[in-house]
Amino acid sequence: MLSIFSSRQDKSNKLRYPIPSNSFIKFAFCQAVCYSGLSYKENIMSTRQTAVINGLLAENVGKNDLVRSADSRANQAESRASDAEHNARFNQLKIDRLEAEAKNLKEENRMFRELLSRPMREIAEVSGEFRKTYFEQQQLLAEWIMGQKAYKETAMQLGMALEMTPDQVQSVAAPNYTAVLENRTQHSNNSTTNPLLAEHAANILALRKKNGKA
Repeated sequence: MLSIFSSRQDKSNKLRYPIPSNSFIKFAFCQAVCYSGLSYKENIMSTRQTAVINGLLAENVGKNDLVRSADSRANQAESRASDAEHNARFNQLKIDRLEAEAKNLKEENRMFRELLSRPMREIAEVSGEFRKTYFEQQQLLAEWIMGQKAYKETAMQLGMALEMTPDQVQSVAAPNYTAVLENRTQHSNNSTTNPLLAEHAANILALRKKNGKA
């Protein structure tokens, strides 16, 4: 049996609305043509039928276009929703990775802060690059101490040659400490000749004066 309506269904297989089928419209059109050889009155009716059929055809085409347009928009919306969900998952993974990285950096920062609170020798035992620099500085400091002891030994030898006691030699050398710190030496041994000593000379001098040594 000829169906005069076609069923337009959406993705959920639920009927939206009935649309006249093209086969029915074509059948009606053929019927109208068959009556074209009848009377004037009947021809008028046939013309009206043709107009109605043409209107139905145009309406049917328009409805089909609307349905296709609605389906297209629905598919596009579904695609955008899928893309948004994918982007959300990607962004969440990125956020999780950044949070984990921030946590690791905070832990590393805490470890370095704790390390810096330890004596320099302990830091050198942990850090390979710092160890090299540390022991080079320690060697320079040891060489400087060696030089100071050599000068002190020489001063003692000269003092004893002059029949001076060690305490007498120390009393003669004491004013020279202040002279070095105040840059008043006679043989260019001022604190300004050494950058490190120059940086701390004022504090050392103030401390010696406070302790009654200058």
